[in-house]
Amino acid sequence: MTPPSPTAVPQMFVEYFVKAYAAFVDAVRAAITENVANPAVANTAVFLSWQTQALPLLEKQNAAINEAFARYLIGEEQTIVALAADRRHLAKELDGLPLTFAGPERAQTLGSLKTAAVVTASRLCTAAGIR
Repeated sequence: MTPPSPTAVPQMFVEYFVKAYAAFVDAVRAAITENVANPAVANTAVFLSWQTQALPLLEKQNAAINEAFARYLIGEEQTIVALAADRRHLAKELDGLPLTFAGPERAQTLGSLKTAAVVTASRLCTAAGIR
């Protein structure tokens, strides 16, 4: 068995992206979990959209990113680069779903985490030579 060939994208960029995206998904999940028992929040259309549409999509994307990271570790980097290229547009994907669904303080935290996910995806793409 031959060892995997060295990758062109430095691992730190990949790790930052994987961790930043997971942190955003975890924070969305926590915001939903903490507010599901609060009818003033949980019965709103925006909250329900996050709970039933956005979170399942984010979790699916996060699983794909983790699988791509595992592939990256054995020498296949195209998948993680392609996913990062797509995730650069996360803000556009979530357009129409305000981060205030769980309150203004939580919105600020979610906004910072979403920005970190997008920035790290962009940096990974830049490191891979994608503009």
